[in-house]
Amino acid sequence: MPLIGVKAPSATRGPIGSDAVECTEPHREPRGRHRRRSAPMLLLCSAILAQPLVAGPVAAAPAPVPPAPIRPAPVPPLPLDDPYALLAGRTYTSVTVIGGTIPGGGPVVIGFDNAHRVGMDAGCNSHAGSVAVTGDRLRIGRLASTMMACPPPRADADEWLARFTSVPLVWRVFGPILTLSSPVHTVILLEDR
Repeated sequence: MPLIGVKAPSATRGPIGSDAVECTEPHREPRGRHRRRSAPMLLLCSAILAQPLVAGPVAAAPAPVPPAPIRPAPVPPLPLDDPYALLAGRTYTSVTVIGGTIPGGGPVVIGFDNAHRVGMDAGCNSHAGSVAVTGDRLRIGRLASTMMACPPPRADADEWLARFTSVPLVWRVFGPILTLSSPVHTVILLEDR
């Protein structure tokens, strides 16, 4: 039976102390001095095989670091008594208007404070008013605004905003996205961070 890690026997034997060590399965040899050599040779082979195959201390491989778990962004709980809490303290800027364009290109910027008031701008004057939320309906009260004159086509942005907010709007929040829909337009807004 061949021994692992030891050079296979060859036809020529090197002197003791040479780099080549031969170990073989014990076999019967004629009686005499050859038989006396097999026991010391087996002891030598056993001593060699008992030594570690790698000299020196063996460094353990570092344990793999598991990847950080992917966690979804926390979703605030839906307030049952006041849905306005989802909007309070947030400001949104429009990224798309479906059903037409804002004169002058907008964008619409809407900020909701903690006292059920809203501040708005569509590219010309600033507007402020009260806001009430009932279910999926958002109603903006009468707006007060600055009286700055804007060059065309931005001059018509204030009238567009007044018409858009004159009816109850259907609102939806999807993470950082707010949609406000009138019977004519849907404005998609992204929360300012």
